[in-house]
Amino acid sequence: MTQLIKSLKSYFFPKKLSPPLRKGPVKTILVIDDYVPYHDKSSGSKRLYEIIKLLRVLGLKVFFLPDDGKLTQPYAKNLQDLGVEVMHASNKDDLFKLLNDKADTFNYAWISRPALNARYQQILNSNTKKIFDTVDLHYVRMLRQAEKETSKKLASRAEKTKRLELKLATFSDATITVTEKEKEILINEGIENVFVIPNIHASHGNYGQPDFDQRKGILFIGGYKHDPNIDAARWLVNEIMPGIWEKDPSIFLTLLGSDPTEEILKFRSSNVFVPGYVADVSSFFIAHKVFIAPLRYGAGMKGKIGQSLEFGLPVVSTDVGVEGMDLQDGQNVLVANTANQFIDKVLLLYNSKVLWQQIRDKSVEAINDYTPESVTDKLRFLFDKIDD
Repeated sequence: MTQLIKSLKSYFFPKKLSPPLRKGPVKTILVIDDYVPYHDKSSGSKRLYEIIKLLRVLGLKVFFLPDDGKLTQPYAKNLQDLGVEVMHASNKDDLFKLLNDKADTFNYAWISRPALNARYQQILNSNTKKIFDTVDLHYVRMLRQAEKETSKKLASRAEKTKRLELKLATFSDATITVTEKEKEILINEGIENVFVIPNIHASHGNYGQPDFDQRKGILFIGGYKHDPNIDAARWLVNEIMPGIWEKDPSIFLTLLGSDPTEEILKFRSSNVFVPGYVADVSSFFIAHKVFIAPLRYGAGMKGKIGQSLEFGLPVVSTDVGVEGMDLQDGQNVLVANTANQFIDKVLLLYNSKVLWQQIRDKSVEAINDYTPESVTDKLRFLFDKIDD
């Protein structure tokens, strides 16, 4: 296990960058997000941090602008160690002045999410190629939540967000989605120059990991500032786990993830462990027997699913949870959409060594399209297209 964890750290915290892959004069790219990537706390931050690594591998000079203007540590230093220049200021006026002073120097601007694109695209030089990273299609996620909660107010907000996202995509040189499904949605709305840049996952296979008989417990992970994760944990504890405990009261549940709310913390009990933020979560994925993700709404590729596949930890999730990754029920995951389906499938997987091993073996293969090498090729294709 020690060797496994060392191998993980060598990828996620590299000491040395690979040689550049893009030839010619060094080009500059500005990356903007709400804050420096908290890559060990949220899926979106982890994805962006991995993308920045690959931008450096491609030979781009990377500037990072956090909208909050802060050099939050150790995350700012993680970027600086990659050779990224982190722009920062104590207030918005100074931050915008700093950006204006450098606005003519950027060949590209990679801006996350609709609100930041609406704020920053107009500040940048017209010669800068604008890349709108949707992260996920916000309006799709909001519409699903509105449908689940039968909320007309949220549905109205979703339609407003849809208009904004489509407008931004129209005026961007490239629009990024995380899944092919979301790309198809935008193309059907008349948006051109859409590219898929998914989450990035390095497979750790079966190397040095405990087998079926050495594992115990069910694992869920999620950042609890994200409503779909709170809803999933609530459904899991209140409706799914009671049916599992009725069959086998010895099974324990771990609700892993950063920023647990008071509601999440109240789920703590003799068979529910809520550890809060953990810097290195690899030991949890290695020790547990089943990963469960009862997501009822959301959009895009779910980082928690890919993270489980990295470790070959068999997954039970919903159609929403597994969308966008070309996963097949009964092959590399098990899919459940009701509480009773979750109870039956989790117990089946938990108690069948043969099924567990079959799902595990196939799940390791399922992330081949999301390796750093594969996503590097996608990024190279993106820049070649917008440079034409």
